[in-house]
Amino acid sequence: MVDITKVAPADDLMARLRAVVEAPEYAARVVASDREGCMAIDNVRELQRIGVTGLPLSDEFGDGGPPVALLIDVMELLGRHDASTAVALNMHWVGARTLAKMPSFPRRDEALAAISSGEATICGAFSNPSAELDSRRARLGCRREGDEVILNGRAGFGSMSDAAAYTMLGGMVEGSDPNDPTMMMTIGRLGEPGLIKHQNWSAMGMRATGSNDIECRELRIPVDDCILSPVSGIVRGRERDSTVVAFGITAIWLGLAQAAFDFTIDHVQHRYGYMAEGAFNPTSPKFRADEAWAQVGLGHMDHWLGTGRELLHRTVAKMDAEEDVSTRELVRTLYHLRRMAEEVSMGAMKICGAHGFVTARPLERIFRDLIGGIVMAWKTDQLQQTLGVGALGREIAFTGPAGS
Repeated sequence: MVDITKVAPADDLMARLRAVVEAPEYAARVVASDREGCMAIDNVRELQRIGVTGLPLSDEFGDGGPPVALLIDVMELLGRHDASTAVALNMHWVGARTLAKMPSFPRRDEALAAISSGEATICGAFSNPSAELDSRRARLGCRREGDEVILNGRAGFGSMSDAAAYTMLGGMVEGSDPNDPTMMMTIGRLGEPGLIKHQNWSAMGMRATGSNDIECRELRIPVDDCILSPVSGIVRGRERDSTVVAFGITAIWLGLAQAAFDFTIDHVQHRYGYMAEGAFNPTSPKFRADEAWAQVGLGHMDHWLGTGRELLHRTVAKMDAEEDVSTRELVRTLYHLRRMAEEVSMGAMKICGAHGFVTARPLERIFRDLIGGIVMAWKTDQLQQTLGVGALGREIAFTGPAGS
């Protein structure tokens, strides 16, 4: 059943977001940031202004917070227009939710208040640095010295870092019990002495996520500004929490896939000429929309896009209704949306051809960003195998997207 008390604020937010992302100046910044390989910071500031960055912490929706369907709708619309910022926002939301669940300490309270009011964003780097392949050499560590914790090390993929005021930091305490090491978590203020943001994000797609490396060099944090706990005492997040993060990413894929489909539909109705065929036939030029093979390709894209959207929204609706959603259903949804991203991205390129591949047209960026989604930590074959294991009645888990 739909909670009507949440409909009006959700509709209002989506209307504000639609007005922002459809503005010509917003679209121009998306193109420029992709070309330059840097974040569209002014776009992030617009999202702060209209209440999108603080959405997970909003009290407009009651104690349960905003419905998952709204979070997914935001990501889909943003992914359709500005996928890099959508990825950065999704990871910022992870940080915001984490802060909300932490016990109170000064830095946490400061960051939480700033994010809630739309004044700041947060990032977090917990994977290997982008140039490091061995996770054994890539981690943050810390040591206790009196009333301070001193952090050292470097981690990567700190999405949102170019627009963030804060960053999540965590590592193992040196000298703690190797069988049950002590974990430290704290909040860093970007720009403070000993906390370095490397301006090193450079990728094929998702070029404007600001996923830079974050490094600590003798960063000193008061013990009272840290959480210190044996690993055995850390409570793992609910499966629902990781699902919301994961489905936010799939919604970005969905938005990108819709953008690719929209471009392709328009392109084939303007592309005129003759195709290289088995036999030379320059006497039969036509619009590509009238080519049978192109119509078949469009039908293939339409199938994946339609079924992907339907499956994602149906699963999310069950989550919002607090119905039981099995792990197999969650994995199946993720697998289907990942396959959708693969099929639609390649389908658009096959149909549009060389004139869609040039940088003068947006499909080139959309395609690279869709590929950026496909290289996320999940692997299609592994998800398919997980479904098979679940079908055998064996235990499976829903995980991701982060890996080392």
